[in-house]
Amino acid sequence: MKNMIRLICLLVTLALMASLTGCFVPLPPPSPTASFEITDWTQDYYEYSEEYSSYVYVYYKATNTGSVGIDYYEVWIEATCADGSKFQEWTNGLNLARGTYVTDYTMINTLKKRVVSVSVTRYELTSYDW
Repeated sequence: MKNMIRLICLLVTLALMASLTGCFVPLPPPSPTASFEITDWTQDYYEYSEEYSSYVYVYYKATNTGSVGIDYYEVWIEATCADGSKFQEWTNGLNLARGTYVTDYTMINTLKKRVVSVSVTRYELTSYDW
């Protein structure tokens, strides 16, 4: 209990000294946050040759869920095929303001294998808001 009181007194003293001298401890800037959702995906099937197209088109929605703008993002999308093989591609975007979203698409080459599912595997966000 005594240690807790001493710690509180020390923190109050430091805060008072910092305010009297005009000093302040800057808080770290907020980190950007976002959500990525696959909205649709398509892959053509050619009946005459009984083959799937080489590319699957993946449509996604990127939403800025944070309190700072996102200046740049990269998102990795993975397509899983019927035989268990997986193919991954990344895409990027710019200038996603707070509380807004964009929709976009990318293509993944699957070597004519039939795709059964598509998912976002990871993403990276960059914000220059200070």
